Amino acid sequence: MPDSPAPPPAIALPQPTPQFGRRRDSLTFAVVLALLLGLLLPTTAVLVYDSQKTRATAMDDLKRDLTRATEVMALSLAEPVWQVSPDLADPMVKAQMDDPRFVSVQVVEPASSAPFLSQRRVGESDDDDLMLSETRAIQRDGREIARLTVSMSAAPLLQAKQAEVWRTVWRSGLTLTLSLVLMLWVLQRYVLRPMTALTGAAEALAAGRLEQPLRVGGADEIARVGVAMERMRQALLSAFAALRQHNLDLEETVAQRTAELTASNGELSEALATLQKAQRELVESEKLASLGRLVAGVAHELNTPLGNALTVVSALDDRYRQLEGMLSGGVQLRRSTLEELARDTRRGQDILQRNVQKAADLVRDFKQVAIDQTADLRRDFDLAKVVEDVMVMVEPSFKHTPHLIQTDLCHGLIMNSYPGALGQVLTNLLMNALLHGFDGVSQGRVKVHCARLDGDDADKVELSVIDDGRGMDEPVRRRIFDPFFTTKLGTGGSGLGMHIVHSIVTNVLGGQIEVRSTPGQGTQMLMTLPLLAPQRAGSDA
Repeated sequence: MPDSPAPPPAIALPQPTPQFGRRRDSLTFAVVLALLLGLLLPTTAVLVYDSQKTRATAMDDLKRDLTRATEVMALSLAEPVWQVSPDLADPMVKAQMDDPRFVSVQVVEPASSAPFLSQRRVGESDDDDLMLSETRAIQRDGREIARLTVSMSAAPLLQAKQAEVWRTVWRSGLTLTLSLVLMLWVLQRYVLRPMTALTGAAEALAAGRLEQPLRVGGADEIARVGVAMERMRQALLSAFAALRQHNLDLEETVAQRTAELTASNGELSEALATLQKAQRELVESEKLASLGRLVAGVAHELNTPLGNALTVVSALDDRYRQLEGMLSGGVQLRRSTLEELARDTRRGQDILQRNVQKAADLVRDFKQVAIDQTADLRRDFDLAKVVEDVMVMVEPSFKHTPHLIQTDLCHGLIMNSYPGALGQVLTNLLMNALLHGFDGVSQGRVKVHCARLDGDDADKVELSVIDDGRGMDEPVRRRIFDPFFTTKLGTGGSGLGMHIVHSIVTNVLGGQIEVRSTPGQGTQMLMTLPLLAPQRAGSDA
């Protein structure tokens, strides 16, 4: 590994100066906002509360003082009013008017339309909410001689209170301003500048610039964070160096393993080609074996009608030799003998015709099945007819066994598909039931059923092969379509029969096959096939 360049000397990170109040997401803005909210909101709430409380208290005091002053003045003005001397009453009223809360004082005699005495403060604003008035009778010897009306206002007291409040607000504002300045200076000196340095270092680390060391002065918590970040930078440098070395080693290992895998892949490709070739040969041999079983069955079936025909021909030959002997020996030919010969001839002809016709039918069916299975042509056909042709080929294998084949076929189901492939599937399923399903069973029955489906599947048919044999357990059922899987290993089973069945049903006929089986309850092979098989590449239309 090449030596890495030496790190440059430590360079102090730039210390940007924060701009007060310009960014809402800055710490300065948060501190200022906290101080303003923490001081202004409570102060404002207290001032509003005090204002309302002061107003209520002032009105209560005003009402109490108004009642007391009205009562005192009513007693003091009784003598001047009785003597009709306004000059004596005027000093008393002026003495009360020295109180700034008094707005007006008026004395009215009952018999006079003009007031006896009336004084009002000049320039007083008429604020009805802050003013209270009270009227009281001035009596002399128990008789009312005049009425006194006094009006007082709480405005002077409230103005004095408001002036005091404003002085308090100004003092608080000045104190808050000085506190903000001092706190922001301390915050700027000991918090914001170190944090700005740490932010720059973190951004440099995030950008991958690890060659620049970090230095933050001081011994407080922020300085300790800076020391931790410097250690992290050094650890990242060491980790990256180790990672580069590991990458070099990994590249060498990958190159070596790639060469080994290339060689192994070549060997595996050759083995796979050989295995596929062997599999194709086994599949072809299985097809030929299936066709061979059909040939053996047809040969066995042909043996009976041909043997019967040969027996009839031999018997007729003997009778004709007997007739020739009579004619050549000069023996008189009797009518009864000739009639007997004619009857035997007619009977032999009937027997011979039936047996030869049966042999011809067998040959014709076998020829059709053989053509279908070897040529693999697509054509229109009646499903029930193809099943019956296959039954003719398979029944000889069941003939000398205690097992029976039954059919439940729906005629008229015209399919456009591959009858040869379908016949091979039926042959394999029936022979599989005979060899495996009835192994160890004294008597069994196989039923072949076909019918058209309803509803959304009206364009499909169901073809099933159902036996009441030994059945199979779940592990065998799951693997029944696997290639080379057989329960008769070593006794002639290749394990390709059911694999071929599954391949033909799904890939050639375009259908699906399902196996339902329980040990001791038999097996059901259910196939769902389309009436119109999918087109195969390269096949005949």
